[in-house]
Amino acid sequence: INKSRYVSPELSKRIQDAINKLNYTPNELARSLKMQNTKTIGLIIPVLSHFFMPMLKSINEVTQKNDYSFLLGSSEEDPGNEKKMLEVFLSKQISGILVVPTSDKNRVFMNKIIESGVPIVQVNRRIIGMEADFVVSKNFNAIYTATEYLIKKGRKKIAFLGYDENYFGEDEKKEGYEAAVNDYGLNGYIINVTGHEPSDIFEPLNNFFMSGVKIDGIICSSQMRTIIALQYLKDKSIKIPQDISFIGYDDTSLSILYDPPLTVISENVSEMGQKAAALLLNRIGKKKKIAGTKSILLDVNFIIRESC
Repeated sequence: INKSRYVSPELSKRIQDAINKLNYTPNELARSLKMQNTKTIGLIIPVLSHFFMPMLKSINEVTQKNDYSFLLGSSEEDPGNEKKMLEVFLSKQISGILVVPTSDKNRVFMNKIIESGVPIVQVNRRIIGMEADFVVSKNFNAIYTATEYLIKKGRKKIAFLGYDENYFGEDEKKEGYEAAVNDYGLNGYIINVTGHEPSDIFEPLNNFFMSGVKIDGIICSSQMRTIIALQYLKDKSIKIPQDISFIGYDDTSLSILYDPPLTVISENVSEMGQKAAALLLNRIGKKKKIAGTKSILLDVNFIIRESC
């Protein structure tokens, strides 16, 4: 398996057949059985974006304060890439892992990692049924609150941009929106998207408006979707908030510079990273495995400005 010495082609084929039949994962898990604490943690995020920068900063502060370092990888929302990075971390005798999971496809593998003695803490998203601590936002509550706010402002036709069924962790946001419009007896307008590139957002948004549906409010579910929606409405000379009330996602330094300043939903990403890193270091520091898992649910800020 390690190709460290000669093996006949016949024996090599028999070994490979056995690996395939048993779904055997080569040696990384065994290698990860720690003889010592390397004082290094790994972090896997789905994309390198502005949204995760405060998280990286807070994790770096926590690790440096405790004389740890951390390695960073981006899965690009690909479970295959995620697994490869997990294997690389294990091969480097990592002390523990923080992960923003791409899906539940690596749940079994990550459970095996935990069983081997390498703790994992899930951040921002979580896999149901995985025996790992997690720190996530109250996304259902956040979107429900934003939708209800527009309804109480008199908006009756509110669109939700957007929902991607292939994007792990979006269900709670969609469910929060649906619950709010249903509770107030309104019709829902969900603009589905199929990716993270600007064109993946622009095309379904344009198709929605070209269909003739008239809306008086829109709620965005990510920073990129916010940017594309703002540009689209500007290009179409649709005025905010006179024609459409607008709620963006993620409070950046530009939020107050837009005309009008944006009302936004803003997760406490810095606190999320700080708490996740502290949880992980606590797990690493315990010589005995701690029974059960710990969950931390963070409130989400709803910052009201002039766009609605």
